Amino acid sequence: MNTQPQLIHIRVDDIPLLLGLLLQMKIAELYDREVGDYKTHTGVSGGWMLTIWLAYILSQGDRTKYKVEAWVRQHHAVLMQVTGQHFAPSDFNDNRLSALLKRLSKPRRWARFEAALWEHSVEVYALSPASIGGLVSAHVDSTTACGFHEIVPGGVMQRGHSKDHRPDLGQLKLMTVAMHPFGHLAATDVVPGQTADDGLYLPIIARTRAMIGHTGVLYVGDTKMAALATRGQLAYDGDYYLTVAPRTGEMAQWIPSLIAAAVTGQQQTVVLCNDEDGGAVIGCGYECDRQCTVALPGGAQETMHEASFTERVQVIRSDAHQAQQVKGLEERLTKAAHALCALTPAPGRGRRQHVTAESLHEAIQHTLATQRVAGLLNVEERVEEHRETRLVGRGRSGANRPTREVITRRYVITAVARDEAAIATHKAYLGWRVHLTNVPTMVSLESCVTHYRGNWRGERNYHRLKSAPLGIGPLFVRKDDQIIGKTSLLTLAARVESILEFEVARGLHTEEKTMKGLHAGLPKQQTATPTAPTLLAAIVRCEITLTLILGSHETTTHLTPLPALLVDVLRYLHLPLTLYSDLWDISTFDISIFGK
Repeated sequence: MNTQPQLIHIRVDDIPLLLGLLLQMKIAELYDREVGDYKTHTGVSGGWMLTIWLAYILSQGDRTKYKVEAWVRQHHAVLMQVTGQHFAPSDFNDNRLSALLKRLSKPRRWARFEAALWEHSVEVYALSPASIGGLVSAHVDSTTACGFHEIVPGGVMQRGHSKDHRPDLGQLKLMTVAMHPFGHLAATDVVPGQTADDGLYLPIIARTRAMIGHTGVLYVGDTKMAALATRGQLAYDGDYYLTVAPRTGEMAQWIPSLIAAAVTGQQQTVVLCNDEDGGAVIGCGYECDRQCTVALPGGAQETMHEASFTERVQVIRSDAHQAQQVKGLEERLTKAAHALCALTPAPGRGRRQHVTAESLHEAIQHTLATQRVAGLLNVEERVEEHRETRLVGRGRSGANRPTREVITRRYVITAVARDEAAIATHKAYLGWRVHLTNVPTMVSLESCVTHYRGNWRGERNYHRLKSAPLGIGPLFVRKDDQIIGKTSLLTLAARVESILEFEVARGLHTEEKTMKGLHAGLPKQQTATPTAPTLLAAIVRCEITLTLILGSHETTTHLTPLPALLVDVLRYLHLPLTLYSDLWDISTFDISIFGK
């Protein structure tokens, strides 16, 4: 009697690719060496649990814990074949993954793991070349991640200034250092959500300095990094900074005079071009030097001592920023003009009238202040009087009946005109800002401006963390150690995506090629800088499948031919085709795991 063979289909898709990249990054080896497991830990090591969990997150776009075990069971043979490890799906249950997150939440262990990962990544991927004037540069900034958590005193989830526009929710704050020019994360810190940014820069920079192994690094940050104590400590430690002066405190009075000097012609400005855009003009500016003195802690007893340093003050106008601000100004002027005309409607039921000049003037000033156009619009007004003769007392009118004249006044806006001279002067002051830096003069003003503009690559990590497939918020874990560990885990996933992107982009640039077919609805669209989610989604759409043909006497396998896109990606990542071709030998595993 002939027995029909049984066919088992296993979707392979991007799993071997992701595992190969994670193995190349040595995630498992570095975790086991620097973090380690609890003494009571059994089964597969935490490093391999971390590796396979990261592959699940990036492949499935799911950061929850409870689905991992089922996914491992579904792809058990493939995972064991690629990793060379033997484990049971139960090794990835919720409790064991929670223990893994608890280990990742330990600050000292996490710092050692990050340092080892950075050292290996620099060696393999050349992540930190000199990017400006022969200097290594890094972008330092913070973001927040919120969740529907109960606010507990002393907990990591606290209410604070929300960058997600959800001040009603608890949040944590993630401080990061991303190395230029690729924007790859080098160091991260998770702190309570209400923590001010000012005090977070120096600790993470000190940790980064130890990881890099030398001083003389240029750290770039926004206005929150511009505190005098932060700038002074960086200069004292032998590092460099590039930041934007905030319009607060003494700077609020000093910055307008610096801008006025350029606008009025007291200071001669130079044209600034962007090298990345082929020398396109981006604005103008000038710079000057000033001497700064700051009291810094030092010594065994943390006594204060004075330190002096010279910094360059760079006054810059961005044409694009100015155009954006001018557009906003015109919109506010239009809104203000309509709002002013609506202050004095025609008399009618329910329409408020201004019967005193003081009332109307107060409303006018409030409207101008609300739209931030005070002094830019001229308002004309007049007084309308209405005279009416009324009888004195009650009763009918008569020849001898006394009367009185009642005069009612209302103040009316008759015209709203633009003060073109004042508007032109105001526009001349738009688009300006002041950079502060102590970088050597061998780095020109133009290079400083271009370099600061290029640090959007560091900000891209936040878009990566807050969008699919990572989606760092809202967080679906409750305990602080789980929250911190989960956040750290997702920053590792962001690093994997980052390496995938710039290695593929580097390969395409070397071969002077582009990729197409990455978008399902745009098959002819080409790009030389594909994103990681787009690449992985395109590979998944190819439906790479491993088919097991279970006969009565033997088991054979068939693997879908690899698409050219995947072959190119593997080559750019320097990963072998054997990650997929070796799956032919999967029949050597116990096929009972497939339910036979």
